[in-house]
Amino acid sequence: MKLKIKDIADIRIGYQFRKKIKTEPDGSHAVIQMRDFDDYNNLNYRELMRVRLAELSDKYLVNKNDVLFLSRGHSNFAFTITNSLENTIAASYFFILKVNSDKVLPEYLAWGINQTPAQKLLHNIARQGTHMPLVPMSAFEYLEVHVPDIKTQKSIVELNRLLNRENELLRKLQEKRSLLIGSLSIKAAKASD
Repeated sequence: MKLKIKDIADIRIGYQFRKKIKTEPDGSHAVIQMRDFDDYNNLNYRELMRVRLAELSDKYLVNKNDVLFLSRGHSNFAFTITNSLENTIAASYFFILKVNSDKVLPEYLAWGINQTPAQKLLHNIARQGTHMPLVPMSAFEYLEVHVPDIKTQKSIVELNRLLNRENELLRKLQEKRSLLIGSLSIKAAKASD
């Protein structure tokens, strides 16, 4: 079955800072920003900037199993929060999706949003902002995702997790091989002196 995102998740916009974000090492809240994601859309939880905020509505807090969607830029992607977070918010260019249906897993929803058919549609509906494209929430909430039974969703999520892990290991292997070949080449060059 196909379901609209608005029918399976509550969607909110991340926190809008009034000024430039100012780092406070002992700040009250951590902030998830675009720069906290690597080239493979993995979140570096340990490097989140901290800020001091007075009163803040709970609607801005990001929790385990929430799905973040990057609504601005040329690369729109969804990411499931897998760690327990405390006093953490997302910047305003993220939509925070809180799954409210027992028909879909958060990880599966993120996977579905990241697939080619959804990405093509998102690219087509993205409006050009002053500096970068923007996916409006009014269009995003009507994005449809194929939703199989939970067992199938779990299988798809696990298969995707294994694929991502394999790709990560292959990248590390390639880096180590490159370092080894570089080191051996330098050693061989010095030996010919």
